[in-house]
Amino acid sequence: MTLGEIKESLDAAAAGAGDAAADKARDATMQGVAAGAGTGAESTMADGAGKDDADDGARTRMLVAAAHRNAKETLAELRDLARGIHPPVLDRGLGIALATLAKTSPVPVRLEISIADRPSPAIEAIAYFCAAELLANATKHSGAHRATISVSQQNGRLLMGVTDDGAGNARLTPGGGLAGLLERVQTVDGRLRIDSPTGGPTAVTIELPDHA
Repeated sequence: MTLGEIKESLDAAAAGAGDAAADKARDATMQGVAAGAGTGAESTMADGAGKDDADDGARTRMLVAAAHRNAKETLAELRDLARGIHPPVLDRGLGIALATLAKTSPVPVRLEISIADRPSPAIEAIAYFCAAELLANATKHSGAHRATISVSQQNGRLLMGVTDDGAGNARLTPGGGLAGLLERVQTVDGRLRIDSPTGGPTAVTIELPDHA
């Protein structure tokens, strides 16, 4: 964020300096015409100094832009890494992990969990991270007052539904959080369905294999 602010400040300063240089050059031209040829060397020296300053400013802006771009790429990589870390709470099972997640959610969450056979760790992690992302969306974007997480098993599949009473209109967009969930679910041949009409409610259903 700081690099972004520096970049914007430098761009604004460069635009202002360009306007000032144009005004200065126009004034110098008028003075040169009035004073005669004696001002030619002074104008050339001023032009050279101005060019050096402009080159230094352009290089600084280029370096800051590169640092800003690299920082954003690094943050994206860190987010991907964080999503892949196995939360210690999952060592106690998906049900307890989701209960812990619900307790820390700003939006009140009702849990409906019925799991006879414990899924594999990879499946539990995907389900947990999906629930966490969907609750975060409900908190930040939908204005929901309550949410529900339901988990059950059927024919060797884990079914998880996350609903909220928010404003709805949740959509899959390239690079968005829901698109990231879809990619994660599809790595194990899972499915994700979204039902989110304008005005709500939003219901996201995730189907995963019990083991992967």
